Amino acid sequence: MSDENNSFKDMLNGLGQLVAVVMILYYALFIVNGYVPGGFLPAEGTIALILKYIGIYAPISLMILVGLSAVWDKGSIARLVFVVICAAIVISTFFPDVMKSITDGLGIQKTETASAFIANFTV
Repeated sequence: MSDENNSFKDMLNGLGQLVAVVMILYYALFIVNGYVPGGFLPAEGTIALILKYIGIYAPISLMILVGLSAVWDKGSIARLVFVVICAAIVISTFFPDVMKSITDGLGIQKTETASAFIANFTV
């Protein structure tokens, strides 16, 4: 069982490293684009949409991969709590209407600040 845990943790670390490299390249691309007169990245279209998705989901993916790798050896309760928190983040990002129905059902009202913050991270 220990070898399976180590191999899974190694896989999480490898995926986290891959996502980190993609994020570094993504930010370097935007820095270079800022120094080129007129820029070379399109403002609209498929490439712009792909870059927008990378900008939104790469940091979330990296946090989930690194966090899961960190709590993997901490026990089942820690993993469960972490996975539930990650699920709430993913659900609110991918399916904002589902999160709204959950919060409405629980009687939780979203503030203006939270609405503006969440609007920045939904596609």
